[in-house]
Amino acid sequence: MAASWLLKRCCSTAATETTKGTRWQRLVNSRAGVWCRSLLSDYKEACRETVLGARERPLKASVYLGVLGGMYACYYTNPDDASFETSLLETSNCLALLSPWIRSGTSDGHVQTLVKLRNEGRLRYASLGIASLTYYTDYDSESSLYEARCSAISVPWAELPKRVLDVGFAGRWWVLDHKMKDFDINEEEFKHLPPALVATVPPSPQITESNEKLHQESWKAVVMEDESDGLDSIQKDMDTPVKETESNTLYKAQTS
Repeated sequence: MAASWLLKRCCSTAATETTKGTRWQRLVNSRAGVWCRSLLSDYKEACRETVLGARERPLKASVYLGVLGGMYACYYTNPDDASFETSLLETSNCLALLSPWIRSGTSDGHVQTLVKLRNEGRLRYASLGIASLTYYTDYDSESSLYEARCSAISVPWAELPKRVLDVGFAGRWWVLDHKMKDFDINEEEFKHLPPALVATVPPSPQITESNEKLHQESWKAVVMEDESDGLDSIQKDMDTPVKETESNTLYKAQTS
């Protein structure tokens, strides 16, 4: 009786251990394991359909890949607030090296406005993923005034386009670069000139080639003639009329 009971107990234990399995098998057969396997199978099927669709429509797939690659490139080269401050300081230093009489009024006014807003703590930066915006606010971010802290009287987002100062895209701040074009030319100096003198026309290729030849010839060494040869030639030129006069005088005397 006891022997049969022990035999049944051993058989039931072995069956239980066989049904339970290892810890990894229990994890795979759990709800989380079933969900992960179904998710992986869905992704596998989606990738397979994508590859088949790209083979069937290569042009459409190329367009999609180009758009995705361009978006990633824009995201990777999207400038941040540190790059804007660096560009602002560099342009300000470039203008500081010039005399006020030859600075461009447009460039100087724009940079001075940005520097003033930066010193007042009113410049803000917003990243849109593939592009960035720099705009200004009415108060410093650390200001404790009621107007600066109260959200009920804050500036609405609808006025943001009016407050945008610069747009960052593809590693550049486009408005700042546009304002700094010809920053070393003062337009006020030429506003009183006639239109024919204000407008400049680029030289033709013939004029450019002629100027280059003249420039190359200006670097050549100057060849000086011997002074003794020059004096001899001058002396000969001076003696020739004298000899002709003497011969004419002798001829007249003989004839007379």
